[in-house]
Amino acid sequence: MKKLYLPFLAIMLPFVANAQLGIFSEPLDKATPVDTAAYKVTYALDYTCHPLANNRFSDVRNVLIGRHTVKDFSDIIFQFDSLCTADIKKGKDVFSNPNGTPWPVETLLAIKERRADMKRRLPSGTGILCYSEQVPSMEWEFVADSVKNILGYECFLARTEFFGRNYSAWYTFELPLPFGPYKFGGLPGMIVQIQDDEGQFIWVMKGFERVKEPIYVYEYPNEKKCSSDDADKTVKRYYNTPIAFHLAAIGGGTGRLMIVGKDGKVRDATEVEETPIPYKPLEIR
Repeated sequence: MKKLYLPFLAIMLPFVANAQLGIFSEPLDKATPVDTAAYKVTYALDYTCHPLANNRFSDVRNVLIGRHTVKDFSDIIFQFDSLCTADIKKGKDVFSNPNGTPWPVETLLAIKERRADMKRRLPSGTGILCYSEQVPSMEWEFVADSVKNILGYECFLARTEFFGRNYSAWYTFELPLPFGPYKFGGLPGMIVQIQDDEGQFIWVMKGFERVKEPIYVYEYPNEKKCSSDDADKTVKRYYNTPIAFHLAAIGGGTGRLMIVGKDGKVRDATEVEETPIPYKPLEIR
């Protein structure tokens, strides 16, 4: 499925140096139902690529909770995927891509098996990394005499270490579900807010509702099956050398990728000095 009909792909150099590039919308025509959600939780995600970076990004995350699975995905990306799918059915061949900087990660957690099936979209349609991994149980330390009201819920504080980061989570007994965003869970109530100690990733609940809707697994074009280690290496390679990453994805060569500099001049990417993007992964292995 073609999405760009340009002689070259223009990238704003200041944007490459300080943020992450946009992602493409994908069709939802290959969908497999795997469970039925009984609850839908919406979180606002505030995050950045590195705790010392100046740029912060935002996303709206949907968490669908079924009997066997929990799915976490970007509502922003999903809405654009839905529009893309509708446009394809109408015969269009150019599609709108997600606005802003939604977090390009999907998580499908098998509750009993403690297995997470992950999908991560790479920038500018360069592929979708797909891998599975086991999720260790979280050992929580409950903080006494810590109570806070969030979104009208009485919440209590607990702390844990998970994949190299320390987290503080506020959970509520009023929603007796042991889940939260991403892979977080195991508390005696729903996680209403959670963030790492560096403040790089912050999730805050914005809505909770009972539903009855299917949980789908979508198969996207250009999926690349890999291990979690290979996925980490690929993402790190993009942030370390974003220009080289894109050149490799389009086959390299002069005139294939152009960079618009701070001075407004267009230069061939092969003539521009590589500028790494500050990056620290969510999971530090």
